[in-house]
Amino acid sequence: MYKMVLRLDVGSRAEDFTLASCKGGNIRLSDLIDKGVVFFTFYRGGFDPESVRYLKALKDSYGKIREEGADVLVITPELPPKAAKVAGELALPFGVACDTDMGVAKMYDVYDKVMNWCWPAGFIVGKDGVIQYAFRGASPPNTPPVDYVVRKIEQLKKADEQPQPAAKAA
Repeated sequence: MYKMVLRLDVGSRAEDFTLASCKGGNIRLSDLIDKGVVFFTFYRGGFDPESVRYLKALKDSYGKIREEGADVLVITPELPPKAAKVAGELALPFGVACDTDMGVAKMYDVYDKVMNWCWPAGFIVGKDGVIQYAFRGASPPNTPPVDYVVRKIEQLKKADEQPQPAAKAA
């Protein structure tokens, strides 16, 4: 038995990154975190039917995710024009970023060396920048369960709303 050591996992501070948006410009993780909880997920691309199914499921749950004060960013290794085509065809309401050099996939330990591509994966990062949930799939359709992601985001919101205990006087 062995234990896989991952650089960035639950309890770790999320490493910031900036990626090209498929719509032009850049998307920076820390800018999203400044606004609240973020779920970012890696998908293989528009060529993969499981990825398309997953993007549709995220789109269907996006309203609930936003109600909970969180946002979604999806990341693909595809080039921006291909990612923009998929985002447009599916009318995705969230950010789509392109990790064409796989730098962020490598940073978050979701890079498949054999295929030179990313594995399906997802991370929830709290307002404090700490990773609250990490999912790394070995292959499609092994993707972060959307229903579970929504429940986890709801739990984080409830925890944030709990009154904090008063500090004890010295």
